[in-house]
Amino acid sequence: MKYLLDEEYDFDFKLIGISCHEKDYRITWGLNKYLNIALQRKEEDIEVIIKKSNRYSHHSAYSFYDKELDNDYSLLTNRSSMGYLIPEKVQADYLLMITDNYPIEMIEVLKKIREIPFVLTAFDIDVHSLKSKENLIF
Repeated sequence: MKYLLDEEYDFDFKLIGISCHEKDYRITWGLNKYLNIALQRKEEDIEVIIKKSNRYSHHSAYSFYDKELDNDYSLLTNRSSMGYLIPEKVQADYLLMITDNYPIEMIEVLKKIREIPFVLTAFDIDVHSLKSKENLIF
């Protein structure tokens, strides 16, 4: 007899795709400046197994916790030499996850990100429509 564990994850965060050809430290600097946050590099990269090849792709991660508003920000690289964190969003070079315990205006956040001179575009992503949304649980 075989048992399957069916686990429900809480995808209670906002996700923004960012198209930008700059290195991760440069987009981090821009986001910190324009959003008035302080993203810092995490010690560990995010590892995702690529199902077809049984190999891992590594994605750098930056995070910031806003104690005043109780909001959590994470910047993730979507592309790596081995593949994508979210393969259905190949147009996004970076993903900004925002867990907002204090509500934020997505229109304002998107507007500020688009004002960064080297950002090509920023767009809202519906997390629940993603096939690979489990890759965002870490």
